Amino acid sequence: MPEESSAAREARVRTDAEAPLSREPERYGCLFCRTGREESVIRQLGKQFPGIEAIAPVKLRRRRMGGTLVDERVSLFPGYVFFRNVELATFASVNRLEHVLRLLTYRDGTWWLHGWDEQLARRLFEAGGVVGYSAAYFDEGQRIHILDGFLKDHEGSITRVNRRAKTAEVRVDLQGKQFYVWLGFEVIDEKREAPSPGD
Repeated sequence: MPEESSAAREARVRTDAEAPLSREPERYGCLFCRTGREESVIRQLGKQFPGIEAIAPVKLRRRRMGGTLVDERVSLFPGYVFFRNVELATFASVNRLEHVLRLLTYRDGTWWLHGWDEQLARRLFEAGGVVGYSAAYFDEGQRIHILDGFLKDHEGSITRVNRRAKTAEVRVDLQGKQFYVWLGFEVIDEKREAPSPGD
């Protein structure tokens, strides 16, 4: 095997040093901050951690203004910011950001979400951080059935339904804490199957 020249060795070492560090597998996390300061925290995260994606999830809610129904965006989990795509080794300093109260962690000290918590975060990112209206119908027993939308995976967690306002209260669990949120739905006239992907 030919011996590597000093010039080639120096070039290889320089290239290795300049190469970007390999990323950890995609992780999702969540932090708690002062309510109303979510967007400020998101901006700080973007500056301090290049490549990170962060959202403060909102829900669509209909409100009557001047006799017209309009959609407005309301915080889904006030004070909570979800994030993904971050270097694990450099993330310990997040608790020092302005308005951040704490990084949510499990009892074993890990902060990255897993199980149902990770699924929730993934669905929120897939929705672009905006939870819209779900499609639903009522059967002959006046029980609600969700066909598609964010409520579909939470149908078993619906605790109350307001048919007049077309909203449903759903229980959402995150790292052992329960949240109760009202989400909107659209009523269809007859039962139909949710559209298949690609239709």
